[in-house]
Amino acid sequence: MQNFLIELLTAVIIAVVPVITTMLVNWLRSSVANVKGDLAKKYAEEVANAVADAVTATSQVYVDELKKAELFDLDAQKHAAEMALNACLESLSPACKKFLDNAYTDVCIYLSNKIEAEVRNQKKEVL
Repeated sequence: MQNFLIELLTAVIIAVVPVITTMLVNWLRSSVANVKGDLAKKYAEEVANAVADAVTATSQVYVDELKKAELFDLDAQKHAAEMALNACLESLSPACKKFLDNAYTDVCIYLSNKIEAEVRNQKKEVL
């Protein structure tokens, strides 16, 4: 009788362990995916705020004055884009920069595109 119970218990353990292991692995994977998703969302918000702030600051400090003086030419546009990119990079946290370095081939191109889009959005709001 005791051997039968030991064999039965062994069979149950052998059947249950893979099921529990699979459930645990799936739970861990979903937890990691949620953390990665939350982290990506956090950094996306940080980037959006940094870009909006950089564009607004560059416009107020540099672009508006040159436009008033009718000196806002192609070189000034390039300089304004560089100023906004530098301001954006300076305002990002080191963790966000590291995340972006891992996620994108060229962070400067990624941010430059975001800056151009934000400039367009802010122009639409003014019009």
